[in-house]
Amino acid sequence: MSTSTTKTLPGGTGGGAGAGELAALQAQLDEQRALIEGLMARIEDVLRYAVAPRKWSKRAETAGAKVAPARPSPLDQAKSVVRATADLREANGKLSAVRVAKVFGVSVSQLAGWLGRTKQGVSKTPDADSLQEPLGYFERVARLRLAMRSEVEFRKWLRTPHELLNNAAPLECLAKGEWQAVTDYVDDMLTGAPT
Repeated sequence: MSTSTTKTLPGGTGGGAGAGELAALQAQLDEQRALIEGLMARIEDVLRYAVAPRKWSKRAETAGAKVAPARPSPLDQAKSVVRATADLREANGKLSAVRVAKVFGVSVSQLAGWLGRTKQGVSKTPDADSLQEPLGYFERVARLRLAMRSEVEFRKWLRTPHELLNNAAPLECLAKGEWQAVTDYVDDMLTGAPT
């Protein structure tokens, strides 16, 4: 979608007294265009999601299905945010379904169902490579604990209906496979972005 808007000044090659200012304005325009394109992509995703919510957990039920990774978040590189979810990881650095279930206050069986897996499979290898993408969504939601006073408050938040989630509780949305909607909502809450 990116288009070049490089232009020369009237009557010349673009040099002269206004060339530096023009270059600065061009750089600003390019930055703003990138921001607008990013916002447009998010709007398209939200509209697509509103019309036909993705059911990642249903897709995962089919043999060999791959879960789409969560969209990058501005919080992905913040060390304090990453450290806040260290308790969801095993010593090997991989996310653990058992640890995620504990933090979210659900059973391993429930979480396995949401992931389109069996309880036995998840219990046997809770940090399987095939679970890392879907568990990544849950890790992003768990970042909200940074803004909460306690784990209990986080679990209450998970079970409270929210207007911006169509009056559904985040846990209900996660159970239905609406993972990206909940992660976007949490990112917006943590970054102060308008929702």
